[in-house]
Amino acid sequence: MYDLILSNALLRGRRVDVAVAAGRFAAVEPAGTLARAEALERLDATGFLLRPPFYNTHTHQAMTLLRGIDDDCPLMDWLTRCIWPREARLTPEAVYAGTRLAILEGLRSGCVAFNDMYFHQPAILRAADEMGVRARVALMYMDQVSDHIENDALLALCREGGLPPRLGLALAPHALYTTTPEILRRVVGLADRLGLPIHIHAAETRDEVRIARERFGAESPIAYLDACGILRPGTVLAHCCQVSEDDLGRIAAQGCYVAHCPQSNQKLASGVFPWALAAKHGVAITVGTDGAASNNGLSMIAEAKAAALSAKLNAGAPDALAFADLDRAVTETAAAALGFPNAGRIAPSADADFILVSLGHPAFAAGGDPDANFVYAADPSAVHSVYCLGRPLLRAGHHPDEAAILADAARAARTIR
Repeated sequence: MYDLILSNALLRGRRVDVAVAAGRFAAVEPAGTLARAEALERLDATGFLLRPPFYNTHTHQAMTLLRGIDDDCPLMDWLTRCIWPREARLTPEAVYAGTRLAILEGLRSGCVAFNDMYFHQPAILRAADEMGVRARVALMYMDQVSDHIENDALLALCREGGLPPRLGLALAPHALYTTTPEILRRVVGLADRLGLPIHIHAAETRDEVRIARERFGAESPIAYLDACGILRPGTVLAHCCQVSEDDLGRIAAQGCYVAHCPQSNQKLASGVFPWALAAKHGVAITVGTDGAASNNGLSMIAEAKAAALSAKLNAGAPDALAFADLDRAVTETAAAALGFPNAGRIAPSADADFILVSLGHPAFAAGGDPDANFVYAADPSAVHSVYCLGRPLLRAGHHPDEAAILADAARAARTIR
């Protein structure tokens, strides 16, 4: 007896029946094969494209509460004058509300997971747990002590009850300009002792390159982080707009992932991650939205398209990034980067994360590759259903708690803006 059977779905250009049991794909067969199989629920998927969901590898979810704060401002001025003073007014309740809003926005674009670096972390974990998504929540490290950073509470929470398999932890020293070499080396020691991965902003701006050279005497931000031990297998390096070929070689050799955040980088004029050059060096590339204050949206459909366009423009070649490589980066590679190596693909025994996209959306009317059309031409209105580990999180484009999520976030935003 299966939990769910999807019949006649369109998957990679062929019609299939798909069975789900115990949170995994139990069968993926030609359409009609499972017509007589028993299941607790059946869904006729004739009008839908079946796809793996997105996995957002770098974000600050609760920054949904700060969306639109001084939209036309350089990064360091924006942080120090506009963002950090408002973040000082954050409470756990506000972070919980803002994170729920971000999760809802992500689900609407077909995203089931996020890699978060923010404050009041137990509230983030609570929101992710309640809404059924996957998440990696970070213990944060900065050179200024803040009661907003609840590392001890997060570790205690995890020790007391453990975490479901869809939730995990990371260590997140914020950036080289908000930490010291001593902090970074301490984080590396903790990573060894606790067996946790590292998540950090890296080589985001020209200012960061200058700070690496003037403050730390390093050739580049990547060289400095490598000297401190931060570059190691599984480390997620967010942005990497200001990197050389030597830097890319280091990143690849150490087994790190890059979380490319094209829309935030373009909006803040931080630079462009050189996707084609990085791929040539063997770098594992993924895509993140960054926070809603600097993006300003959290649609992974839009982010994936922006990643493709920026890669082509940066390389000066329309074939610099094939769609198949982009698709793998935002699904299977991204899932692995977040610690979910059995997710991000639709195949027997893989985790049953998937989305159903309505083929009735205008993006699909004229034909063409439906998967490419989804990223290049569609928008969140095309996403009909979202499942994580076989559990429906969004149906017919709606979440059952949507009204409450929006109202709570609006109230929370008023307390800090």
